[in-house]
Amino acid sequence: MSKIAVSIICLTYNQEQYIKDALDGFLKQKTDFPFEILVHDDASTDGTAEILKDYQKRNPKMIRLILQEENKYSKGIDITKECALPYAKGKYVAICEGDDYWIYERKLQEQYELMETHPEVSACYHNALIYQDKTDMLRLNIQNHPSGYIEDKDVIYASKGWYPTASFFGRRDYMEGQPDIKAATGDLAMRTYMACRGKLYFVNRAWSVYRDFSSHSWNEAYGKDKRIAAKYIVDTVNYFREFDLYSDGRFSEHFYKAYMAAVRRFFRIYYEKGYSVEQFRHGLNELKMMSDHQVDSIIDQFHDEYIIRSCDYYEHTIKHKLQNLEQGKEELYIYGAGIEALKAVASLTDGNLSLKGLIVSRKTEAKNTLLGYPVYSIGEVRFHGKEYVWPCLIDGREDVLKILKETCGCKLMI
Repeated sequence: MSKIAVSIICLTYNQEQYIKDALDGFLKQKTDFPFEILVHDDASTDGTAEILKDYQKRNPKMIRLILQEENKYSKGIDITKECALPYAKGKYVAICEGDDYWIYERKLQEQYELMETHPEVSACYHNALIYQDKTDMLRLNIQNHPSGYIEDKDVIYASKGWYPTASFFGRRDYMEGQPDIKAATGDLAMRTYMACRGKLYFVNRAWSVYRDFSSHSWNEAYGKDKRIAAKYIVDTVNYFREFDLYSDGRFSEHFYKAYMAAVRRFFRIYYEKGYSVEQFRHGLNELKMMSDHQVDSIIDQFHDEYIIRSCDYYEHTIKHKLQNLEQGKEELYIYGAGIEALKAVASLTDGNLSLKGLIVSRKTEAKNTLLGYPVYSIGEVRFHGKEYVWPCLIDGREDVLKILKETCGCKLMI
C-alpha cells in the first residue's frame, strides 16, 4: 500500500519542552499502512520550530511542516480546518496537539481497523491518562465508560468524561465539510459536527497522555484570566443555539447540562478549595458583568441549582432567610430525605425553627417519618400559597426546582 492512509495533524505553539514527546509518539507507531506527520507551528517564539526542523531533517519522508510567520490563532482562524487539513493526504486524520503525546505504538493501527470495519462511524476516540504538571501525578481520564457507540447526550455533555483531542481519529472527507459555526473550543465543534455525519465510537483504552494546564495551553490561559472563562460560557451558549439549527434540533434536550457544566468549570478552577455563599454570589455577579449580561438567565439557573454546595449554605439560609418567617402563619417543608435534608433538619433545630414535614418525589410505605417529622409524597401536600419549600438535595435538584416552580404554587426557599 503506497497511498497515505492516515494523516497525523499536530498543532504547536511555544511547546519547546513538550514537542519531542509528541513527535516520538508519532514516529513509534507500528502500522501496515503508510501515514504522514503534518505539523503546523503557529509562529512560536521559543525553540519549537528549530526542534521541528531537526526532526524533519532526520525524517524527511514522514514529516511535513507548516511554519507560520505570524500567529493565526490570534486572528480568530480555525487552524485545523483552514491551515492544516487542506494539506492532509490521508483517508483518515488523527489529531494530537504539541503538548500531548501517544503512548501506545498500535494506536493508529487499531483505530484504522475499527474505522475500516465500521463504515457507519465518522470518528472514534479513546481514553487517556491525565498528567498534572504541578503535582507530577497521573490519573485515568474516564473511569466508567465502556467501549462502544457514544450516546447523543455524551456528544453534547460528556457525563462520563471528556474525549481528549489526542484521541481523535476521523474521516477526512467528512471533516472537510464542517460548517463555519464558531464554537467555544475546536474540540466541541469537531465532535458535534462529526456526530451529525455518522456514529461516534469510544475505545476504553488509555493510548495517550494529556497534560493538564501545561505551559501556553488554553487551559492555562483559562485558569489565569476570568474574562476567558466568561467568554467560554458565552461562546458555548451561542454555539449550541446556532448548532441547534444546523442539526435540526437533534441534540436540543442535552444543551442545558452543557451550559451548567460551562459555569461549573469556572467555579471548579477559580474556587477549587470551595466557596461560601457570599463568594458564590460574587463569582456569579463577576461572570454576569464579564459576559456583558448575555447569559444572565443561565447564570441565574446555575445559582438556584448550585448554591447548596456552598460551605456555609445551611447556616446562611437560617440566618438570612428562615429567621424572617412568621412562625405559625407560614408552613415550612423540606424537599428531600437524604443527607442534605438531614443537614437542614439539624440546622432548623439549632435555630429553634419549626418544620411541617419533609416532601419526597416517591414515598415508600416504610418511610412515613424521618427524625420524628412526617414524610409526604409530592402529591399528598396541598399548597395554598403560604407554604415555603426548602429544596435540600443535590442529585436531581434541577428537576425538583422545575416541578416546584411550575406546578406547586408554593414559595421556594433557595
